[in-house]
Amino acid sequence: MELFDILDRDGKLTGLTASKGTQLQDGQYYLGVHAYIFNYSMEFLLQQRSYDKAFLPGGWDVVLEHVVAGETSKDGTVRGIKEEVGLDVNENDVRFVGRMIWEEYHHIVDIYFVKTDFAASELNLQREEVIGLKTVSKAEMQEFVSNMHYRPEEYRRIMQHEIAKLT
Repeated sequence: MELFDILDRDGKLTGLTASKGTQLQDGQYYLGVHAYIFNYSMEFLLQQRSYDKAFLPGGWDVVLEHVVAGETSKDGTVRGIKEEVGLDVNENDVRFVGRMIWEEYHHIVDIYFVKTDFAASELNLQREEVIGLKTVSKAEMQEFVSNMHYRPEEYRRIMQHEIAKLT
């Protein structure tokens, strides 16, 4: 059973932990990460989520991961990428982009860009989590983000701007 640290709204540890699926009280949050992985040709990696997932079953998205108790969000990002798609990334290639708070889901989400070489055909999927992979161009990724209607408008706006700045 995975345990997660419970944070306050400011992202500070409360000293409490909870298992996945635990209903949090107002003012309590889990820490999650979103990893936008792209290569030197500016191709972004998207993963198709398992149909068994509670959130966005069968949908395409970036790597999403909960940070387990005792981990930093950067450590959770590196671990999550390895677990879900079998890609070893150097933590020096992981760049923090920003933090968003989702009150509705009691989530604080740290967003990272990960620039690294990869061949989607050579990645090893964690089938309970991921059932497919594809790469998209920078323009297609911006379009994809604009259509993430399950995420707040502020998130989509910030990510479109951040992706546009990439070279």
